[in-house]
Amino acid sequence: MSDWTYLWVNLLVLSVPFVASFDRRVAFVKDWKAFWPACLLTMAGFIAWDVWFTSQGIWGFNEAHLMGWRLLGLPLEEWLFFITVPYACVFTYTCFKKYLPISPLGLGHRSLTTAMAGLCMALALGFSDRAYLGLTSGLCAIWLVGTLVRWRPWMGHFWFSYAVLLVPFVISNGVLTGLDFWSYPLLHNDPSIIVDHIVWYNNDHNSGWRVFSMPADDLLYGLLLIGVNVSLFEAFSARGNRAVPSQT
Repeated sequence: MSDWTYLWVNLLVLSVPFVASFDRRVAFVKDWKAFWPACLLTMAGFIAWDVWFTSQGIWGFNEAHLMGWRLLGLPLEEWLFFITVPYACVFTYTCFKKYLPISPLGLGHRSLTTAMAGLCMALALGFSDRAYLGLTSGLCAIWLVGTLVRWRPWMGHFWFSYAVLLVPFVISNGVLTGLDFWSYPLLHNDPSIIVDHIVWYNNDHNSGWRVFSMPADDLLYGLLLIGVNVSLFEAFSARGNRAVPSQT
């Protein structure tokens, strides 16, 4: 693979959602005014987190698959990750809301959110000595409790979208974290197969559990990243709707 591998992952994640945004039936381009502030605010927090964890050696990047350009110690491709992944996920979420106007989970989303909040609290306490899992699960718990304290009717669509997105999320993260679970001896001779990692993790700071090559901790990280983006997207969308004068 070329040293542009991480960039190509970002572009592939973004390609279909971006092109489909201009389709008249989806028209996600009309939601950009809510998406971009949500994305950039979320990105600011996650970039700060990323800079800190990278500097502490909790995770890092394989230069063999990077263009070599860095900002604040992070590869340019990592910055793009916090745009391309949220774009694809919020686009998918918005499509489900438009095509499935009634929540797929009914009111069951509150029970699911409560259960997940409890699980995240337990993980945060049980793995408080593991920086990645401890912090990620703690922040997830805070966000989930926040959605319960103030009624969020869109959470049914959020959970449905998250479940659907798990498959492409695991695949894309599998590329980033290495495809060694596919790398039988025959595949080691195929230069089109990535048998090493683009992003590496220090297992002293995570659970050690893996979904194929991806740390299981990434599932909660993805939940938080998508959840904060959707929360802010909904907040900005609501504000924009209030700003539009009613037609009488």
